Amino acid sequence: MLSIVFQQMLTMFALMFFGFVLVKAKVITSEGTRQISTILSLFVMPATMITSFNAAFDAHRLKLLFWATFAGFLTIFTRIFIARLLHKKDDRIDQYATIFPNAGFVGIPLVLATVGYEGVFFMSGYIMANNVTQWTYGQYLISGDKEAMTLRQTLLNPGMIGAVIGLAIYVTRLPVPDFLWNATNSLAGLNTPLAMVILGSYIANSNLLEVFAFPKAYWTSLLRLVVTAFVSIFIIYLLPIDNYVVEIVLTIASCAPAATNTAILGRLFGGDYEYGARLVVLTTLLSILTIPLIVEFAQTLFG
Repeated sequence: MLSIVFQQMLTMFALMFFGFVLVKAKVITSEGTRQISTILSLFVMPATMITSFNAAFDAHRLKLLFWATFAGFLTIFTRIFIARLLHKKDDRIDQYATIFPNAGFVGIPLVLATVGYEGVFFMSGYIMANNVTQWTYGQYLISGDKEAMTLRQTLLNPGMIGAVIGLAIYVTRLPVPDFLWNATNSLAGLNTPLAMVILGSYIANSNLLEVFAFPKAYWTSLLRLVVTAFVSIFIIYLLPIDNYVVEIVLTIASCAPAATNTAILGRLFGGDYEYGARLVVLTTLLSILTIPLIVEFAQTLFG
């Protein structure tokens, strides 16, 4: 598993470097990056989640999905407590980066490489939990305004819509023509390359010297990539899941770098967008070392 995860991380970083080169060579402008990000978020990622539900209905599998969703909420709530305890009250961006992992852009490609679409099926439960808390508590955390927490954004974000559509098809056993599944699967295949190009563009648009120049950012990175990851693994171990695939998926989600919304919501709701972007870049760069080791530890524990 260590070799597989490390090779996938190298592949992802090669794609990031491609995105970096595209931006530096001015093949992609900031507007182009925004458009690719929109396509990825609104269409490709939901398609990836819908595709994961293309399987024969299994009640036990559905039960495991609910356990994955519950574990997602539980680990996120635990990270909220850790972030409030170990960060200053005004360090809202640092708290957000500690709490919310990049389960979509980084987690899904790693899950696909290690356990396939079966893993993405369970990852969809975690992403639902992640989206609900990002668009409620996360918005409040960055904006400082409780009115920023809206039910509409919680229910109508792309990740939630993709998971609900896939789950509805799975539970009702609605017959879907093969050509639609094939088209959705082809669209889902764009998830990894487009996500990595976007992350590469973040690196290209960052001043790397400034990225590495903030001591506080290393503390936040340690919490995001290591401390909260091991706490989450301990919680997952205590839950009566008893399914290796679900446990590894939850581990990958929990040790992923800071969510890209750390920067995006910072811009939308008046947070420190530039510092948020640096945290995304720094945790992403450091994750090439931390993710393989943490997943290997989890494999030993759960295997």
